[in-house]
Amino acid sequence: MRKILKNLHRRTKITVAVCWSAVILMLAASTVLYIGAGGIFDYYTAVDLSESLLALCRPASVIAFLASLGSEYAAKKHKKT
Repeated sequence: MRKILKNLHRRTKITVAVCWSAVILMLAASTVLYIGAGGIFDYYTAVDLSESLLALCRPASVIAFLASLGSEYAAKKHKKT
């Protein structure tokens, strides 16, 4: 895995870091809201927001994957020409 990441273009590395960080933050916020529902936060609002964030994690993951793949493809294609 380290060898694969080492061979990525600089722009792709930045895309991977930013996109996957956003997905991880969404998942972490969803977890905090779900655990804190009822104790720290209003129960129904926190659970609803937690479920919404969790539902958005999958499309955000797909977008992150496609952005990384597209960025690397564009870099490799640009390098060939």
